[in-house]
Formats: sequence, C-alpha cells, structure tokens
Amino acid sequence: MGDKAATSKVIRALLNALAATSKVIRAPLNADENHCVRVRAREALGNMGDKAATSEVIRALPNALGDEEVRVRSSACEALGEMGKRAATSEVISALLNALGDENDDVRSSASVVLWEMGKKAATSEVIRALLNALGDENDDVRSSASVVFGEMGKKAATSEVIRALLSGLGGEEVCVRSSVCEALGKMAGKAATSEVIRELLSADGDEHVDFRSPASVVLGEMALGNMGEKAATSEVIGSLLNALSDEQYYVRLCACKALGNTGKKAAASEVIRALLNGLGDEGVRVRSSACEALGKMGEKTATSEVFKGLLSALGDENHCVRRGACVALRKMGDKAASSEVIRALLSAQDCWMHFVLIGAILERILLKWLRKLPFLGLR
Repeated sequence: MGDKAATSKVIRALLNALAATSKVIRAPLNADENHCVRVRAREALGNMGDKAATSEVIRALPNALGDEEVRVRSSACEALGEMGKRAATSEVISALLNALGDENDDVRSSASVVLWEMGKKAATSEVIRALLNALGDENDDVRSSASVVFGEMGKKAATSEVIRALLSGLGGEEVCVRSSVCEALGKMAGKAATSEVIRELLSADGDEHVDFRSPASVVLGEMALGNMGEKAATSEVIGSLLNALSDEQYYVRLCACKALGNTGKKAAASEVIRALLNGLGDEGVRVRSSACEALGKMGEKTATSEVFKGLLSALGDENHCVRRGACVALRKMGDKAASSEVIRALLSAQDCWMHFVLIGAILERILLKWLRKLPFLGLR
C-alpha cells in the first residue's frame, strides 16, 4: 500500500487489527489472536512511513515490543524505524533500549539499528533524557547501545551532563560499555576535550582489556588531531600514544600508530619519530604500513637521514602494502627526499607503480617550477 494508503481510516483499521486503539492500550481487550495479523499490520504501518506516525500509532508500537511472538516484536521495531524522527519519543526510545535485552537475536538487532538511525536524526531533549536514563540501566547491552547512540548524535548531544554520565561509564566492569563510551566521547569533537575526559582516557593505557585500550588510543589520536580541539594535543596525550605503540597487543599498536599519524606535524617530535621508525620493524604488516603512513603525514619535519634510511629499508619489505606506504611517505617529504639514493631505490623496485609514483613526482616538480615563472599567477 505504501504512502497512498496512509489515510486515517486505513490507519484506524490497522490499529484495530493490532488491538492498539487508545482503549486497548489502557486495557488490553479484544486483541487479534492471530499473530500473523498483528505482524502484517505492523509491517503495513511501517511501510506508510512517517505519515502513519500518529500519536496513537506511536503509543501502540512500543507495547508490541512486549508481544509474545518474536516476529511481532521484530516487525514493531522495524515499523518504528520507518517512521523516522517523529517516532523518536522518550517512550519509544526506552522501549527500544529495553528490546536490546530481548532473548531473540533478530529483535535485538532490529532495535539496535533503529536506535542508531534515530541517534543520527533526532537529538532532541526528550531523546537525550531517555538515553541518560539508559546509561544507568542494569543491562550491559542497554548501557552500551545508549553510549553508541550518543556517539551518533555527536556534538548535538555533547552537554556537560551527557559527558559526565558517559565518563561514569568508563569506570564500569563491562568492556563493551567502556569501549562504547570511549568511542562516543571521540565523536563529540572539541566539546568533549575537557581535562577530566583526557585524564580518564589516559588511564586506559593500563586497562587489562585490549577491546578498551584500542578505542582509547584512537580517541586520544582524534583529540590530538584537532577533532577535539588543540588543547587535547598535549605532551601527556602523545606520551600515552607512545606507550600504546609498545603494547603487547597488535591491534593496540596499530590504533596508536594511526592515531599518531592523524596528529600530523603536531606530533613530529624526535621521540615520536623514533617510535614510528621502530614500528617499521613491527611483526604486524598493518602496523608497519601505518608507521610509514604516519611518517609521511608528518611531512618534511621527519625528512632526516635516519627516516630516509628506515623508509628505504621498508621499500624492500616482503609486503606490498608496506612498500607502497614507504613510497608514498617518501614522496610527501618533498625535495629533501629527491636524493640519488632514494631515486635509485625506487627505480630498482620490482613494483611498477613505484616507477609511476616517481615519474609523477618528477613531473609535478617540473610543472611547479614552470608555473613559478609566470608572474601573473603570483607563485613563488
């Protein structure tokens, strides 16, 4: 039927099939006994989208999340998702958060997807209040998902009250909750870059769970990059990432390496460069590749003989991703990398795309030199 059928008469008929009139909501009488009818009615309401999002429908669907039939509960979640922003009331959010603890995988999955979509579109005070309440729920899945939704809301939800509530989640026992909180804080950008937040994230270095240490490293990198403001790019933050580079867990080292790369020139201190050079010899391919990328992002500040030596060695790495990363890093270092030794290494490489990178770099310099001769362009 879709949008064309979304008349008040049709909606009323569907609500009757659902046993979800205002009277029935108050006292569940005359409900349709056939669960297939209830499922189809909810699917039809969902297909009508926001045109069916009347207050009566929105009140009825959360009740359906407690239906004894799995398909009814799942289709109710999907119908609420199709109704979009208009369905994002505190009652609906609370019902969906409770559905995250459902015994059925499909229901939990549907509720999670709907909450994620609502988080992106509906950062209203009503929704935020419901999510704040959910952060104190005894169910781990509910607290974790509430944190994820706050992350999707980003800056819109980054009030001092929300940030304080999220910080309280960092001290919990459940890894999934702490990890979700950490990622949510990272998505809130500069508004979450308080000294308290940074201090709590720094404490993640010593956490026994790799699932928490990894996102903590990424968030710290995002802070230093500027997504959370320059005030987060402190020596303390950089020091934390350096510690993470020597972590026993491969994924933590990878995240720290990428985070340092994202800080760019802000992190181009000698100790950082030394740590990244050590990363070129890491047993993990992606760590070695990310170390190359990080050095390249730091630009000409890293263009020392020691760095050139490390990158030239990486050009002979057994993995093509590492070789490519080293090649790109050398190109980003400008004229300082255009030594005869570097050029010979690129020309002798077996990867033909390295030759194209070299030719491209040479042509780029020739073109720029020619353009500088044209006075009306104002290039110097």
